[in-house]
Amino acid sequence: MKKLVLVLLFMLILGTVGYQIAKFNFGPKYNGEITLEGLNAETEVFFDDFGVPHIYASSAEDAYQTLGYVHAQDRLFQMEMMRRVGTGTLAELLGEDLLDVDKFFRTLGIPQHAQMSTAAWHSEGDSEWKSATEAYIKGVNQFILEGKIPIEYTLLGSKPRDFTINDVHAVVGYMSFTFAMAVKTDPLITKMSRQLGPDYMKALSVHTLPEHHIIPNNYPKRDSVSLQIKTNTSLACLLEKLPVPLFMGSNAWVIAPSRTASGEVIFCNDTHIGFSQPSVWYEAHLEYPGFSYYGNHLAGVPFGLVGHTRTHSIGLTMFENDDQDFFEEKLNPNNPNETIYGTGFSPIKSRMDTIKIKDKDHVLFEIRETNHGPILNAVVPEIAGMTDNPVASWWVYVLEPTRAIEATWKMGHAKNIQEVEDGARLIHAPGLNIMYGDKTGNIAWWASAKLPIRPAHVNSKIFLDGTNPLDEHTGWIPFEENPMSINPESGFVATSNNQPDTLSNGMYYPGYYYPGDRWDRISKTIMSRNDWTQESIKTLQLESINETQPKNAKLLLSEISKTDFPEDEAILNALGDWSGEHGLEEIAPTLYYKWIYHILSEMMVDELGEEDFQNYLGTFMAVRSTPLLLQSENSPWWDNKNTPKIENRKDIINKALSKSLTELHAQHGSNSRKWQWRKSILSEHPHPLGAKKPLDRIFNVSTNPMAANEESVNKLAFTLNGEGIYKVNSGPAMRIILDFANVDASESILPTGQSGNLFSPWYKDQAAMFVEGHYRPQLMKEEVIKGTYRKKLVFK
Repeated sequence: MKKLVLVLLFMLILGTVGYQIAKFNFGPKYNGEITLEGLNAETEVFFDDFGVPHIYASSAEDAYQTLGYVHAQDRLFQMEMMRRVGTGTLAELLGEDLLDVDKFFRTLGIPQHAQMSTAAWHSEGDSEWKSATEAYIKGVNQFILEGKIPIEYTLLGSKPRDFTINDVHAVVGYMSFTFAMAVKTDPLITKMSRQLGPDYMKALSVHTLPEHHIIPNNYPKRDSVSLQIKTNTSLACLLEKLPVPLFMGSNAWVIAPSRTASGEVIFCNDTHIGFSQPSVWYEAHLEYPGFSYYGNHLAGVPFGLVGHTRTHSIGLTMFENDDQDFFEEKLNPNNPNETIYGTGFSPIKSRMDTIKIKDKDHVLFEIRETNHGPILNAVVPEIAGMTDNPVASWWVYVLEPTRAIEATWKMGHAKNIQEVEDGARLIHAPGLNIMYGDKTGNIAWWASAKLPIRPAHVNSKIFLDGTNPLDEHTGWIPFEENPMSINPESGFVATSNNQPDTLSNGMYYPGYYYPGDRWDRISKTIMSRNDWTQESIKTLQLESINETQPKNAKLLLSEISKTDFPEDEAILNALGDWSGEHGLEEIAPTLYYKWIYHILSEMMVDELGEEDFQNYLGTFMAVRSTPLLLQSENSPWWDNKNTPKIENRKDIINKALSKSLTELHAQHGSNSRKWQWRKSILSEHPHPLGAKKPLDRIFNVSTNPMAANEESVNKLAFTLNGEGIYKVNSGPAMRIILDFANVDASESILPTGQSGNLFSPWYKDQAAMFVEGHYRPQLMKEEVIKGTYRKKLVFK
C-alpha cells in the first residue's frame, strides 16, 4: 500500500498528465454507451451540472438496474464501508485496528439480524419492491464486474465481492445502530446514579424538563386504521474508528398553504449526519411509466429515504425514542452458564463467530446471550468497568426482520397520505419522524417506530434487574397512538429531535431528545408570518442563532466582577450583549464555549474522571443539562471534592473565566476585539482512508470555516474541548426546500459533492457552495434536463 501511495502522489505531482492517467484507470464513465445484460429496453441517463443522474427508463426494473450501476460507479467504496460495518467485516479489509469494532457490531446482533431479514425476504412471495431491489443489486454487480473499480481498492490491495440483499439489510442495520443512543448513554447514567446519588442526578436533565420545547400532537379522526382527512477506549473511542458517519439528528418542517405566499405547501428537510467524504446522500431522479421521483439514497439502498414526486414529498428526522434496555443479570452460583430469573434459572446461549483480519490469522470470538439478549461486557468498556455481572442488551431492532425496503418503496410510490402512513407503519426500528407534504395541501408528521410499553416503575435510562420479570416490557403501543400531527390548526409541522407531547395515556415517551432550541426557533419563526416563500424560508434554514446560550452567558456574568478583568472588558461586554448569533465575525462564541468547557470540567472531572467526563460531553445529556447545572446554585457538582475547601458556584465560574481568558490571550493575542469566531473553527469532511497521512491531503475535503454552533437551526456541531479549536464534525447532510407551487424549482445542496470517486468532476464541487449557504436545483422537467445536461450515458 505504501508503494501505491507513493506512486499516486508522484502521479499527482506530475500534474495534468499524471492525473489524466489515474483518471483513465479509475475515473467514472459519464459519456457514451454501456451494455447491461438483462435490460429490457434502452435507458438514458443525463448527468446535470452537479452530477445528479436523471434516469429515463421503460420499466421499474430497467430504472433500478441502471441506478444500481451509476450509484456504484460513484459510491462503490462507500457501499463497501457501510456493508462491512453492518456485517461486522471491517477488519478483513482495513486490518486489526477495526477488530474491536467488528466484535461490537457482531455482539450487538446487527449481522445476525441482517441474515434474519434476508431469510424472511427469500421466504416471501414476489412483489414490485423485491423485483426493483434485485434489479438494483444486479446493476451494482455489473459495475463491479465490468466497471472501473475505485482507486481505494487498489490502495488496500483488495477487490470488491458481489453485492447481495443481505448487504442491503446490513446497511439498514448500520443506520439503525447510529440511531440507538442507549448504548452510548445508559452505562454512563447508571454509573453516575450508582456512584454519586440523587443529589447529583437531579441537577442533570436525564429526562425531559418542563422548560424543554415539546412537539405538539394532532391526532386525526379515523375509520378503523384509515385517516379521515382531505384527500387532495471507551465505546466512544471505539466508534471514532468507524469509516462511515453516524446519524446525529435533523430538522424538518412542512408549512401548510395557509402560511405560504403561493397558497401551496412548502417542504424543508436537513438531516444532520457526521461529516464525511463522500457525502451520505446520493441524489437520483427516476422516470419510468407511472413514476417520476427525485430521491436521496443511502449507499447500497435502492429507494430514496428522502425525496419527492410532483404530488408529494417525504422527509425524515431522528425520533430519538428509547428502544433499547439493559438488564444486569446475576449468575446461578452453582452454574455459570445460567442466570437467575424469577424463582428459577435461565440458560445462557453461546455461539462462536469467526472474524477475518487482513494480513493476520482469523480470530474466534464467543458471543453469549441471556434471555434478554447479547451480553455486552466484553465489547463495551464502560460496562466492563462498572460491574462483573453480565449486562444484556434488549433492543427492539433485532427482535424482528426489517421491512424498511418495503416501507421506503411504498412511501415513495404512494398516491395519497393514507398510503404514506401505511408505509410508515412498517418501520419497527429505528425510530424515525416521517415528514409529509402534498399537492392537495396536506401536511403530516408520524413518529414511526414500534414502541414498547414499560412498567410504570421502570427508569429506562438505568440498568434493569435481569432477575426480575416485572422489569420487562408488557406489550406494544398501537401505531395509532404514536406521536403524530396531521393537518394541525397551527399551519405547520416540525421536528428537531425533541420530545413529542404526551401520548393518549398522558405519558411522555422516554427517549434521548434534544431540548428543543431548534424546534422553538423554527416554530416561532414560521408562526411570525403567513407569506412564506421558497426564498424567504432559506433564512431560517441557514440561521445560526441559539437563544439559550445568551441566557447562560448572562447568568455567568452575574457571578463575576468585570473590574477583576480590566483587560477583557470588550469581550465581556460582547458576551453580555450577545444575541446567540454564531457568525464568523462574532467574538462572543469564542469566549462562551471556552468558558463553558472549563466550568463543566471544574464541576465534573473530580467526580467522573477525565474519560467519563469526555464521554458525558458526547451525550444528549450534556446539551440538555447545561442550563440546569448553571442555575442549580446549591448543587454538589460545584464543590471540588479533591480540595479541603468547599467551592461554590461563584468560585468555579470565576476560576474557569480566569483560565479561559489566559488561554485565549495566548491563542489569539491581547486584543479581545480580534477574537473572531472564525479563528477557532476548522472544517473537514474525512474520507475512510484519510485517517492515514498523506492520504488525508488527497481524499479528505477541507473547507473554509463555517458558523459552528450548538443547537442552532443550521446546526454545525463540534466537540466541546479545552483547546479552543473546534472541528465541525456534523451538520446538514443536505438542505432541501420545495414549494409545491413549482416542484421543478425545488432546491437542495450537498456538503461536498455527488460523487465519491476522487477522479470525478463532482467529487467536491458543492463544498464551497455549502459553506456559503447557496443552493442548486433539483431538476425534474424533461426539456430542461435534456436541454442543459453535462454528460450522457446510454444503457443498452
